[in-house]
Amino acid sequence: MERKLRGPELLAPAGSFASFLGCIAAGADAVYLGGPKFGARAYAQNLSEEEFGEAIRIAHLFGRKLYMTVNVLTRQEELSACVEMVQRLWEQGLDGVIVQDLGVLTALHDACPGLLLHASTQMSVTSPEEARLLKSRGVSRIVPARELSLPEMEAIRAEGVEIECFIHGAMCYCYSGRCLMSSFLGGRSGNRGRCAGTCRLPYGVIDPAGGQELADGSYPLSMKDMCVLDILPQLMDAGIDSFKIEGRMKRPEYAAGTTAIYRRYIDRYLEKKRTGDTSPWKIDPEDRRSLLSLYIRTDLSTGYYERRNGRELVTLTQPGYAGAEEPLLEKIRKAYLDEKPRIPVTGRAVVLPGKRASLSLTFGETTVTTTSAQEVSPAKSRPLTEENIREKLGQTGDSDFVLQDLSVTTDGTAFFPVGALKELRRDAVEALSKELFEKTRPAREKSLPLPVRNKKEAPAFSAQHTYLLVSTKEQLLAAKPYLSPACTLILDGPLLEAAEDGRCQVEPDWILALPQIYRQSDAAWLREFYKKFTGKCSGFLARTLGEIEFLDETGYDGLVMGDSCLYAWNRTAADLLETYTSLEVLPLELSGRELAETYRGRMSRKVLPVYGRVPMMVTAGCVKKTCGRCTGKEDGIWFLEDRKGVRFPVRTVCRHCHNILYNSVPLSLHRHLDDPAVQDAGALLLSFTTEDQTMTEGVLSLFLGPAADAQSSGTANQCALRDGAFTTGHFRKGAL
Repeated sequence: MERKLRGPELLAPAGSFASFLGCIAAGADAVYLGGPKFGARAYAQNLSEEEFGEAIRIAHLFGRKLYMTVNVLTRQEELSACVEMVQRLWEQGLDGVIVQDLGVLTALHDACPGLLLHASTQMSVTSPEEARLLKSRGVSRIVPARELSLPEMEAIRAEGVEIECFIHGAMCYCYSGRCLMSSFLGGRSGNRGRCAGTCRLPYGVIDPAGGQELADGSYPLSMKDMCVLDILPQLMDAGIDSFKIEGRMKRPEYAAGTTAIYRRYIDRYLEKKRTGDTSPWKIDPEDRRSLLSLYIRTDLSTGYYERRNGRELVTLTQPGYAGAEEPLLEKIRKAYLDEKPRIPVTGRAVVLPGKRASLSLTFGETTVTTTSAQEVSPAKSRPLTEENIREKLGQTGDSDFVLQDLSVTTDGTAFFPVGALKELRRDAVEALSKELFEKTRPAREKSLPLPVRNKKEAPAFSAQHTYLLVSTKEQLLAAKPYLSPACTLILDGPLLEAAEDGRCQVEPDWILALPQIYRQSDAAWLREFYKKFTGKCSGFLARTLGEIEFLDETGYDGLVMGDSCLYAWNRTAADLLETYTSLEVLPLELSGRELAETYRGRMSRKVLPVYGRVPMMVTAGCVKKTCGRCTGKEDGIWFLEDRKGVRFPVRTVCRHCHNILYNSVPLSLHRHLDDPAVQDAGALLLSFTTEDQTMTEGVLSLFLGPAADAQSSGTANQCALRDGAFTTGHFRKGAL
């Protein structure tokens, strides 16, 4: 069972203690699992703290590592409990934590010096800029967004952080951490580990002209599961540090069986490299069949490593797991699950009259020796034989060890009580356990101090400010009469592209929105965009950590507004963001009460969204390309239609090759304008996406009153909004 880590770490999932033991037995180098709280799989059989402590002990005995998932957004009142839980397990030897929340990241760096901090895929890390920012905050490893290509992952690794990438399991259609669909449609937040799987439901696809491209019974958002066995050599040659299997919600048979197969192929490729074997890389058809039989959705793909998006990545006709074959499950149980994994050791016993008995146990290069408290006596009638001694000392019971070979030195005249022999064995087992645990216990080095940053200066509003985000020429025309020193325009979407192409003149007091996702393929564009508009606009709306790091590295001293997807559910996270941004749009999943309590005394620099369609998904997947209509240009609004006929707009952003899926109705807080959270916010944000000019005018009139020179009152649209064609989102009740 001893393994010395060679090549990439094989990181296996465990949703229960049984899964954990199975992964250890199947050859995982490390296991990741959740504790009783604060993990992104709230419905898994997560371990209690006591079980987690036992898992740490067992993992270290086998020379493996254990990582804890603390990868959810954390409310202010939860932060201290989260940190204290991790701290207790860190003191027991926890190797690392996988984190989404910036506040948790900062707090754990201070509370647990030397604890390895891994940035979760829930952070949607897509660029080297994000890697540099997170590295400066103490992150040693990044789990990039699953949408990245292999060269993009290599570029992130070049920033001096480890890379942990997914190699097998379920795939999300949305960039992880950027999905609000389950939250807004079902009240269960993926950012809290309670995803309802709304992407696995059937949807029709409607093109901008109203034509149906895919029938209602299709599953355009349901991704095929990932399997990289065919391209494993390329991933290993890229120097990726950790290969991660998805599946904490799946059965122990899946975790152990999948781990065993990848263990075999990782070792096989290492052996090929060692021996100089240049024969073609082959996958045993039986292994491929086994993987397909372990809770897979109809078919497998290599994910995004070899393609940006496309129809071949989704399961259009069948979204659910196909189950597993019982003979295969039974085979896995027999091999890895029916018996607890045990460490094979060798022993040497000396039992001679007139001396204390001794027992030495050896595992690898570690040997411990224990001696009895009493001396061995000469036998009066029935002396101990070698077989007697071997039988009693070889019964390791339910310990973590199995004695494979025991040499015995005795002269055939010794007497020693059976109870004393058992005590000698127990002492030796305990001593070896302690020695092995201490050898593998992670070093507690002092964490490097985080860089001290001053908060970025916020604008000094004399009264509550208003920001109007517009995407089309019609919305711009409706908004212009409202613009004033207390009301600022933000350009986004097609209108922003028109500004880039010179078809729309940017005014000096306007703000320009940066893309919802920033990837390495956008780097040259962003440099040119920044160069073109710096000094010609009043600031930028940033949606990713990479964008705010880019602006910081350029020395930009203008206004930077951080969008709501730069999550700050607690004040510690907000403290970090406020060193990069001048204003922060408040998160969309906290209630008004939670917002007011969390940011009491600091709401003056917060922007509260009071109107607009919520971006429920930002995706590398493209409905247009899935329908075979990709041209690489011509952004537009497509629609997904659910089983009830409800339509969800999807903006296809061709310039940056991503889709934005919006809610079917806009968020609107027009009935809550007297709420303390609304009143205390330094600024309000109204966002327009699909609205025509009349609707935009009506909404503006509803929130801001009629414009002095408005040509239309928008009365009909105001009434439509008031009659219920809107949602208040989580403002009255926060997300679960």
